Amino acid sequence: MLPAVPPSTARFAASAPASSANLGPGFDVVALALGLRGTVTVAPAGEWSLASAGVDAGSAALVRRAADAAVPGCGPFAVTVESPIPVGRGLGSSAALVVGVVATVRAAAGLAESREEVVRAAAAVEGHADNVAAAVHGGAVAVSPGGRIYGLEVHPSLQVLVAVPAAALPTSVAREALRGPVDTATAARTAARLAFLVEGLRRGDRALLAEAAGDELHEKRRDHLSPLTGCLVTAAREAGAAHAAWSGAGPAAVALVTEEAVAAVRVAWEGLLAAGGGRVLTPGLDSDGLRLHEPHGAG
Repeated sequence: MLPAVPPSTARFAASAPASSANLGPGFDVVALALGLRGTVTVAPAGEWSLASAGVDAGSAALVRRAADAAVPGCGPFAVTVESPIPVGRGLGSSAALVVGVVATVRAAAGLAESREEVVRAAAAVEGHADNVAAAVHGGAVAVSPGGRIYGLEVHPSLQVLVAVPAAALPTSVAREALRGPVDTATAARTAARLAFLVEGLRRGDRALLAEAAGDELHEKRRDHLSPLTGCLVTAAREAGAAHAAWSGAGPAAVALVTEEAVAAVRVAWEGLLAAGGGRVLTPGLDSDGLRLHEPHGAG
C-alpha cells in the first residue's frame, strides 16, 4: 500500500518545462519541451493550501487531483507554485503544474524516482500524454496510442519562437470545437503531413516541412475561436519560418526558424500582436524535462 502521510516534514520541489503540442498534424501525439520552467514545492501541512499567482478554484482542484493520482489519500500539503508559463495560451502550463505536483508528492511519500510513473499519473489527470511526456522527458517527443514515448530529433539549425496573444483560450472550449466525425480523406492527409513533419524536423528541411502545413484535423476547426492565431501562423511562414502552427489548443502560435529568419518572423509577429498587447518569446528547446530538487528543511 502506498503511504498516505509523508515520512518527514521536509519540503520537496520539482520543476518542469512548458511545452508546445501538436505542431500542426501531430494532434495529441507530438510535443516540444520549451525553455520556460514552472517550479512546484510541497510541504506537509495541517490543511491543503495553494500559493500561486492567479490561483483559482480550478487550479486548486487540479493540484488535489494530481496529488491523489500520485499517491491516493496523500496530504494535506501546502503547495507553492512559481511559474513564468502563460496560462490558457496552449503552452502546457497545466501539464507542467501536474507533473510538478505528481513528482513532488511521490518524493514526499518516499517513493522512488520514476519518470514513467510520473507520466502515467500526470497523463491520467490531463487526459492526454503529449504535453506531459514533453514536460517529463524534455526535447521533442511522440506518444503512441498505447502510451509509449519516443524521442524525436529536431535539427540544430531550427530555433523556436512563440507568439503569445494577450487573450486566453480555455482548452475545454478548444476541445469542444473538435466534436464530430472526421472523414477518411482528412485523416489520410493528416497522416501524410505528420510523416513529413517528423522527417522535416529531423533534417531541418524546409521543403519537407512545407508539406506538413495546413492542418485540417484541429487547426482548421478551431480557426473561428482565434482568427489571430491563424494570422500568426500565416505571417510566420511568409516571413521565412520553416514551420509554423498553433501551439497546442492555442491561441499561441509556434514557429521553427533558422537563424536568418528569426528577425523577420519576430517583426511580423510583433506587428500583429501590437494592438492586443501580446508578446513574442524565444524560449528555446528544453532538453532536461522534469528536475527533482533535493529536499530541504527536514525536521
